[in-house]
Amino acid sequence: MLATAAITTPANALSGADAPASLSFVAKINIGEKTACTGALVDPQWVLTAASCFTAAGIPSSGKPTVATTVTVGRTDLNQTGGSVQQAVHLVAHPSRDVVMVRLAKKIPAATVAPVRIATTPATDGEELAKAGFGRTKTEWVPRKLHTGTFVVASTAGTSLNLNGSETATVCQGDAGGPALRMVSGTPELVAVNARSWQGGCLGTDPAETRTAAFDTRVDDIRTWIADTAFRAQGDMTGDRIADLTAIWDAGSLHVYTGSTQGLTGQRTQQYGGTSWDTTKQLVKGDFTNDGIADVLTVWSDGTLHLYKGDGNGNIGGPSAALYGGDTWSTVKQMTVGDFDGDGRTDILAVWDAGTLHLYRGDGNGNIAKSTPAAMGGDAGSIWGTITQFVGGDFDRDGIADLMAVWNDGTLHFYKSKGDGNFNGHLAAWGNASWSTVRLMAGDDYNADGASDLMAVWANGSLHLYKGDGKGNINPGIDVWGGTSWGTVKHIA
Repeated sequence: MLATAAITTPANALSGADAPASLSFVAKINIGEKTACTGALVDPQWVLTAASCFTAAGIPSSGKPTVATTVTVGRTDLNQTGGSVQQAVHLVAHPSRDVVMVRLAKKIPAATVAPVRIATTPATDGEELAKAGFGRTKTEWVPRKLHTGTFVVASTAGTSLNLNGSETATVCQGDAGGPALRMVSGTPELVAVNARSWQGGCLGTDPAETRTAAFDTRVDDIRTWIADTAFRAQGDMTGDRIADLTAIWDAGSLHVYTGSTQGLTGQRTQQYGGTSWDTTKQLVKGDFTNDGIADVLTVWSDGTLHLYKGDGNGNIGGPSAALYGGDTWSTVKQMTVGDFDGDGRTDILAVWDAGTLHLYRGDGNGNIAKSTPAAMGGDAGSIWGTITQFVGGDFDRDGIADLMAVWNDGTLHFYKSKGDGNFNGHLAAWGNASWSTVRLMAGDDYNADGASDLMAVWANGSLHLYKGDGKGNINPGIDVWGGTSWGTVKHIA
């Protein structure tokens, strides 16, 4: 058994077989010209690796990287194209373990690379784990292919694992932060990340060193920390992972209201455009540029659709040129946003004056594509002309946006997304037929629990928050900041 206190050499790659394409979630991390490490995509916008990758190079492992850091995901062979190559824009180190979450500049669609699943149970003595890395092998200084090796768990010591390698499975220079994986019915699960090893047999290691054991950091028991770090509300404009609210008042000014876990803080910031927003026909908010920060999308009085990019500090810039559709958007009756097809990009759902519902898929770069009709179980045709409010949001915590809709009889219904831009049949949500006097509605995760909630402005001017239960239902409303002053608001999102 390896004595962990004696392991002092940073483990930075694997000497083993070429990796299969199924390990495309494994990431190559280049930290400036200083060092290279390995990691694993655990969320569409986050890679998990070892914090020591950064600290060993004299770089802080929290905040914005102090040197340019490039992350390549989706290429087990770096000579190939495909996948995604992005800059790391933020680091979040675990407070007590040698792991760090690395935020990418943009989300990676699941169709390009699917994140690895985090294990729910720890490794056991004698269990075999597959380790993967891009670093040195026995014969190459800078391999271009991902390599793997099989290791056996020698012991588990609280937050760490001691692993035994072999002549064909050695952790070498370049593999720090690489994944240790358990295969479950053919699907890999992330159990731990590489930390240190003896590097016996690796190119450049003293030939007298023959030990191949390794030391890894467990991650199965920090799944909540990983999920909490990666979580970001669709409507977050300030980077605090809580949805904010935008509102256009009757005077024509647009304001952003900073969110809190109880709804709103009461702090508001007037936005670009002064009082020019009074003729806005539609207002929605979502991350159309895939940078983790919400943007504002509006239909102007001339029927054109424009994007206002969020800056991450609660403000927006000037409008884009008119998006797809030219000046044809003037007859849209209702509009909402969300990732309705599960590709990691924000889309638009629009109800037109004829009562038909259409999906416009976003490309993650601030543009949208030509529409396709959206289906709602047995509902079709022009029936959507009778809804009075509808909003998108992940109301069942499956990572794909659903719908909540108020019909003209005052009932509120939940429509579960099928993940392909279509929806299952509707189920009545809380409140029976009491929703007929709701003036305005917005949907997002306003309490940072991973499930979307509803914000509703009622006829008496009050604003209420209805927290989602993560199962497609909502709880009774609570008053939000502002009393009955919301009666003159024209739009919220």
